[in-house]
Amino acid sequence: MKLGTPPQPVDPYPLYESLRKINRVYESTTLGAFAITGYKEVSAAAKMPSMRNGTRGFTKRREDWEQHDALRLLLRAMVTLDPPEHTRIRDFAASLFSPALIKQMRASIERLADRHLDDLADKASGGTVVDLVKTVASPFPVSVISEILGVPDEQGMMFYDLANDWTRVWGGGGYSEEELARADVAVMELRGHFEEIFKERRKKPQDDLISTLLKATDDGQLSDEDLMALSTFLFISGFETTTNLISMGLYTLLENRDQLALWRNKPEITPGAVEELLRHGTPIAGTIRLTSETIQLGDKTIPDGRLIFLMTAGANRDPAQFTDPDRLDLTRSEGPHVSFGGGAHYCLGANLARMEAQVILPKMINRFSEIDVAGVTERRTATGLQGFEYLPLQVKE
Repeated sequence: MKLGTPPQPVDPYPLYESLRKINRVYESTTLGAFAITGYKEVSAAAKMPSMRNGTRGFTKRREDWEQHDALRLLLRAMVTLDPPEHTRIRDFAASLFSPALIKQMRASIERLADRHLDDLADKASGGTVVDLVKTVASPFPVSVISEILGVPDEQGMMFYDLANDWTRVWGGGGYSEEELARADVAVMELRGHFEEIFKERRKKPQDDLISTLLKATDDGQLSDEDLMALSTFLFISGFETTTNLISMGLYTLLENRDQLALWRNKPEITPGAVEELLRHGTPIAGTIRLTSETIQLGDKTIPDGRLIFLMTAGANRDPAQFTDPDRLDLTRSEGPHVSFGGGAHYCLGANLARMEAQVILPKMINRFSEIDVAGVTERRTATGLQGFEYLPLQVKE
């Protein structure tokens, strides 16, 4: 595999280790970028206030980016903005997507988890093979964020399919022209569906985030394009990490049965167990930054205007930070992982992803006495994502 070239390998960790042995801040002449695999270096770079969003710079390398609906809306998404615009939008979003709101959602998250696990049990009756991604890992977090935003429940998975096509270009590069064309179509459809919801909520506001965003738009706090970009981004941020975490997390537990048994016997380890799954199988494997001034990182001096790949998955397996880093240890206590990034772009949905995983994974492993992979799995192939497209299971209560 070549650095930065799709598809994502099933096991990218040997590549990270090879790069780290050469240099924890590795300069790729092929990419014209620096690949950062060291924990301390990734942590430091993520928090540098002068750092700019690399996906934005990478996307704008395409001279025709303005001709693509998918790229234009991507560059309006909060995840690709830079200060001061990023600060304005993030401060507003953070006031809505707050820890207090997430805490209030606990009962709803429990209810939705039970609903989807009931569906899994029904579909898996009699030993039928069931796809975890289609039955739980995708629809569960989609139903949660749909309820928060105000997306009709019956439309949530349709929105998810469209968003999935769009996010294939979110890495800034490494996608095919066919994937870009599909993303353009998906964005146009997604925009149309959200416009319909906006019309309905303007006529009849409800107790949901879309109604709140519309009020802010009417009050002049947000532009119409801010409204669309923030609504679609919040929807995607509500499921992308969690979907990958659920599928990758359960698969990892099935590969480490001793840790699965430990969690079943000691439910009190749940918060730490979820953190270890986030570290061991980092759902969003990396992000891109762009220097806006000359910086020193590790033993490298990096000039202004250079792209940096922050390989968070590699950093989370750095032996200088974590003892025996390839081993899953649900009781590990060696400091925080960097799965949610850091600094100004720290993941807005981190608390929601944590709570959803803390609810759904213990419920699943305790409800089903037997859980086994039953067939050939299919991994996510998008560069920078770790999870499954298809994870066939047989379960027994």
